[in-house]
Amino acid sequence: MDQFQKNLAGLSEQIENGMAEYERTEKEAFGVLTRGGWLGMERHLTGPQVRTILEIAQRSGDDAANRAIAKYFTKDDCALVISMSEEWLDIPYFKDREPIVRDAIAAHRTGKFTLSVPALLPLAEGLSAEIVGPISNVNAVKKVVNDWKAQEQELWTQLYVDVVIDVIYKKVNFSNKSPYLNRHFVLHGRVADYATDLNSLRVILLVDSISHLWREKQKTP
Repeated sequence: MDQFQKNLAGLSEQIENGMAEYERTEKEAFGVLTRGGWLGMERHLTGPQVRTILEIAQRSGDDAANRAIAKYFTKDDCALVISMSEEWLDIPYFKDREPIVRDAIAAHRTGKFTLSVPALLPLAEGLSAEIVGPISNVNAVKKVVNDWKAQEQELWTQLYVDVVIDVIYKKVNFSNKSPYLNRHFVLHGRVADYATDLNSLRVILLVDSISHLWREKQKTP
């Protein structure tokens, strides 16, 4: 019995150490995703894939990790991006704007990021407004993200706050330098270097994430 108790204690310690290591790795991985502005990876990447992204960042830096994520989504002529956008069209808001969706995705696939980014950003806001409902004087995207964070205290919901509220929709002073992607700088015509493949993919993932939250709301009685 004494040996059994010792073995049990040793197993318990191994499990505790394993969980601590998992949480540390998860936190570091989400740090890479947050710095890169990558939304929705909890739905699009498996655990091993997220750890691979972390390993790439540790070995070669965040830029290499960002390029690896972009390569993943451009594989097979952007098959994953196309699949996501087709699912958007099941949502009435997007179905009413199908030409905009299809033109924006086509622009992304052909490298016309000057067109895909400004075409998709307003759609994230429009669908967010439908989720929020008839509330005036509210930034709908920020409210959707804050409401979700209040419901789920997880690393990925904090990632949404850090990326959406603190970068993409951050209040800005136009005399300062723009973050890597900021809605206000782009749609007010204050920046010319927004049109990159990474930013176009970031906006697609933003729209896809809002679409996911719209679907989640439909499940609520």
